[in-house]
Amino acid sequence: MTDSRPPERLLTNIYLKTRGDEPPPADESCYYLLTGSGLFIGRNQPHMRSLVPARNWPGELEPQEPLLTLRYPKVPAELLGRIVGFFWTVAQRHGAEAAILLAFDDASQRITPIVPDQVGTIGCGWRGEPYPIGLHYEIPIHLDDGLRIIGDIHSHAFEPAYASSIDIHDEVHRPGLHVVAGRLDRDPPDWHAEYVVDGTRFQYAPESVLDLEGYAGRTVPAEAEWLDRLEVIPAAEYARERASNGNRTP
Repeated sequence: MTDSRPPERLLTNIYLKTRGDEPPPADESCYYLLTGSGLFIGRNQPHMRSLVPARNWPGELEPQEPLLTLRYPKVPAELLGRIVGFFWTVAQRHGAEAAILLAFDDASQRITPIVPDQVGTIGCGWRGEPYPIGLHYEIPIHLDDGLRIIGDIHSHAFEPAYASSIDIHDEVHRPGLHVVAGRLDRDPPDWHAEYVVDGTRFQYAPESVLDLEGYAGRTVPAEAEWLDRLEVIPAAEYARERASNGNRTP
């Protein structure tokens, strides 16, 4: 339906500053100026001219909440089974985290996995059991034609599924879907899903982005090719290598 109502005119006009040498309006007693530094309010009075940061936006404008609508399919149940099998194997063997990148194939209109070379770092508990410290990998730049990375899934081994402070920091400049699988001693595991766009995080119910209804359990043994892309080392050793070699990459 098309809204046939005429647009309402603002009581106080808003101007855009698009050139550095463009002077502010001189014939408006009061106006707003939208600039790269924010919104300003200007006044032209008989004995003064002012242009200062505006404390409020024009009252005629309606509020707007952040909005996100996803347009690609859920991560398939069969793929989830393979991913969880991979994560579970890594957690069982090494007590480490692992990650899978999610790419969308324009030709098949399906989500496909990309396993980057990665380094999982671990610590050691007082009983000698390993536990995850961190996960390091780089996003591949060159992809096959028609593939676009739309997100990732990483594990928290046997810890809960949530967006940690490290996850949030790492994902600020990585738009897309970010899913965490935790409590891998259970099957199905716990899930946490968020989407990041332009620095804003949207939390999603896991079942809205993952085909959990069709999930039939983890696939084991894990795919050898995926396991070959993961290196697990103590966090202290990783730190020493990074200090001596610069920014170590997987």
